[in-house]
Amino acid sequence: MKHFLLIACFLFASFTIHAQDYKSTIKSTFSEYLDAIVNSDFEKAMDYMLPEFFDIIPRAQLVSIMEQTFNNPQMSFKIRNPEVLRVEDAQEIEDKFYAMLTYANDMDMQLKGEEDETEEQKAMRTALTQAAFAQSFGKDNVKYNDSTDSYTIHAEKEVVAISNNGTTDWKFIVLENRQNAMLEKLVPAALLEQN
Repeated sequence: MKHFLLIACFLFASFTIHAQDYKSTIKSTFSEYLDAIVNSDFEKAMDYMLPEFFDIIPRAQLVSIMEQTFNNPQMSFKIRNPEVLRVEDAQEIEDKFYAMLTYANDMDMQLKGEEDETEEQKAMRTALTQAAFAQSFGKDNVKYNDSTDSYTIHAEKEVVAISNNGTTDWKFIVLENRQNAMLEKLVPAALLEQN
């Protein structure tokens, strides 16, 4: 009986350590992905994305879109405080392993109005922008600073981590509601239904 308990404890400890190992790997790998985006190293960021995603949007096109977004002269954009909040237990579906994770970051964004913009036009632009951000991120997560005409946005997002073996080489896809048709091609329906 002593041997059985000892073996059971060892197996439980091994399972717990393994569970923590893959979760730590997911967290650190996703943090590397976020760091690449924060540092505008979009080519490197693509290495962390699900390769099948590039069958829908080619890699070079996605890098170009990100470069245009971050280097848009009409807008300054900075991501701060990226953080993985939690990693859920992985589940095996159709010979792949999937784990949900939640991350958060803050974004500082300043949109530049036209040079000849009137106060009324600025008020309209600001109201429309605030409404759009509030719909995307939640009203309480959007702060507007009138003196600098800038926004601070707190965003929390859900991500699917995907691995062929459940321990290494995790790839990621961010779950965006407006991209459901594309997500259905990349993520099992059973997993999408859980969120």
